Amino acid sequence: GRVDIYYEVAVLSHYLASPREGHLEAAYHVFAYLKSHPKFSIVFDPKDTTLDEGAFANVDINEWKEFYGDVAEELPSRMPEPLGNAVDITCFVDANHAGNVVTRRSHTGILIYVQNAPVLW
Repeated sequence: GRVDIYYEVAVLSHYLASPREGHLEAAYHVFAYLKSHPKFSIVFDPKDTTLDEGAFANVDINEWKEFYGDVAEELPSRMPEPLGNAVDITCFVDANHAGNVVTRRSHTGILIYVQNAPVLW
């Protein structure tokens, strides 16, 4: 997929049921961009990235324990020992709840990395 037009296409898709001329004009802009950038690609940096955890809200663990209690992940009793190196999975999610002032629709974005490579967006 083309990550560079992901947001624009997602926003335009909100108006598929009843598009207006302005939406068609915006779609033409997306096509013009694609025509002028036919071989756009993502370049991956193999170095490990550092995550600034100070940029995220600090949530007290006790707030979660109120809701979830002392739950623990259940593992199968006959589960084999893991082999190989550990896998690093990172997920980022953001949502704009009812951000569209006309339709009151929301937009949600998700980005999942496995070993610092995006696999789902």
